[in-house]
Amino acid sequence: MTHRLSILVIISAMLLCAPAFAKDAGDVEDLYITIYNGDLALVREMRSFELSQGRQDFILSDVSGRLNPATVHLAFPDSVEFELLEQNFDYDLVSSDKMLEKFIGSDITLVNDYDDTSMVVTLLSMSGGRVVRDREGRILLNPPGRVVLPQGSADELLLRPTLSWDLWCAAAGTHTGEISYLSGGLDWSADYVVMLADDDASADIEGWVTLSNNSGTTFRDAHLKLVAGDVNRVREDRRLNEMPMPAAAMMKESAEPEGFQEESFFEYHLYDLQRPTTIRNNQQKQIGLLTANGVSTKKLFVFDGRYGGDVNVKMQFENSEENSMGMPLPKGVVRVFKADSKGQAQFIGEDRIDHTPRDEDVRLQVGNAFDIKGETVRKEYKDIGDGYTEVWEITLKNHKESEDVLITVPFRIWGDWRIVEATTDYTKKDASTAEFKVLVPADGEARFTFQYRVDWR
Repeated sequence: MTHRLSILVIISAMLLCAPAFAKDAGDVEDLYITIYNGDLALVREMRSFELSQGRQDFILSDVSGRLNPATVHLAFPDSVEFELLEQNFDYDLVSSDKMLEKFIGSDITLVNDYDDTSMVVTLLSMSGGRVVRDREGRILLNPPGRVVLPQGSADELLLRPTLSWDLWCAAAGTHTGEISYLSGGLDWSADYVVMLADDDASADIEGWVTLSNNSGTTFRDAHLKLVAGDVNRVREDRRLNEMPMPAAAMMKESAEPEGFQEESFFEYHLYDLQRPTTIRNNQQKQIGLLTANGVSTKKLFVFDGRYGGDVNVKMQFENSEENSMGMPLPKGVVRVFKADSKGQAQFIGEDRIDHTPRDEDVRLQVGNAFDIKGETVRKEYKDIGDGYTEVWEITLKNHKESEDVLITVPFRIWGDWRIVEATTDYTKKDASTAEFKVLVPADGEARFTFQYRVDWR
């Protein structure tokens, strides 16, 4: 009797110390996602936990398949005394190959539906195809037949990425826990559409946020924030788990409270979506970022005076409240359209912009001018002992029949230089650039020459 009582005491103690059967954590009650540029997101979710006293196992499904386990953090209210003892992250999701790999060295059944026969074989390998051995000892490569596995074969395979915990708690109770982690597989970018007016002097601009979710998980009803800026990260050798009011006020406060609100955050900018959104796995989603009408624009023609080539066409506008803009613009691609003579919008070019603060100019290279040409020729080079001089001639031709064009000609010069003489005005833009602005009449040309001197030091 005493011996039997001792065994019961030991068994009871083991049951108290060992974790109970794994419990599912509650469903996600609140979900917050902050997405950064460059395949990175911070996920925070609130779940309800039925905590028991002592050790216990929990399973959390619907986490990201690109979760970084080293960044997982669990928090309960201060009144809950707990300790996270162990953590496992399983992301080897179910597939036919993965199921068969678990049966290497074991018997499987091949069913031939054409003649209603079957045979039991031993699976030897799945590398490059199925290799099996039949009951007579023969080796068969990719034998025909439908594979039938024993009942319960998929019990240990995962349908969704899963996080599991071995957790100790001082007292039982129901509490809401906050789980946070960094994840790959989520990214965002900005895209802009510029619709030029007929006179090229103004434009309507729309901005869109494009979200990409390749994390292996759908995030439902998430509170979304986007961070624009270059956040420094430690790069590893592997990826994470392979697998009429002012128009500016109109953009932020207008009758669209469910759009993005922008705010400064550290040395970055934060864009907060004012409504929940669902981001499905393997989905690209677009959400409106801004709308601005009647933005004043300038069309610029630029010809490289030193290297020649085509005459570039650029569009420029100021990102300011006075110019119906004023929201800090995340980096992205700007696509420019203009209506033709029949009123149909035609694509005329695109360019990529970097993060652009308010009150800064946005300059886009749209393409090359068809009817404007330039030619640059070095006419003279002279070595003067302590330096040298050069004479250049630049010719600009305008084949437009009824439009004068102003062409900007930057010319790069290196060293300690100065313009000795020039047949047209210029400005010294910086330490290595002289800039000429030349008005070329319709169906005409303009030619100018200049000499510069470089002194050796």
